Amino acid sequence: HILVIDDNPMMLKVIRESLRDKYEVATAISGKIARKYLANKTVDLILLDYEMPEENGSEVLEKLRQNEATKHIPVIFLTGVKEKAKIQKVLQLKPQGYLLKPIEHDKLVEAINGQLEKN
Repeated sequence: HILVIDDNPMMLKVIRESLRDKYEVATAISGKIARKYLANKTVDLILLDYEMPEENGSEVLEKLRQNEATKHIPVIFLTGVKEKAKIQKVLQLKPQGYLLKPIEHDKLVEAINGQLEKN
């Protein structure tokens, strides 16, 4: 079961469609909605957009890590950001990975499978 958090509805749709044959995929358009979802549901992995209004991916990940119920969920960042400083900031939060947008389907599935096999 995978939760995709991205402020772009088209990106959510594309990812959900590309993964739905293999995984159960839920989507959230913000970190706040994602946390409400996670209050009642469990997921095996989170795909998290880095650049979002209100709360960016770093802030969302920090809040997930502070919550006992969500702190162990593997997170893979999805980002269009190529700036070295921002990527280093993301990596300091110790996500299980990050993929640059536009995301190649095969790389996404490979990253997801790699994380799910570890857990």
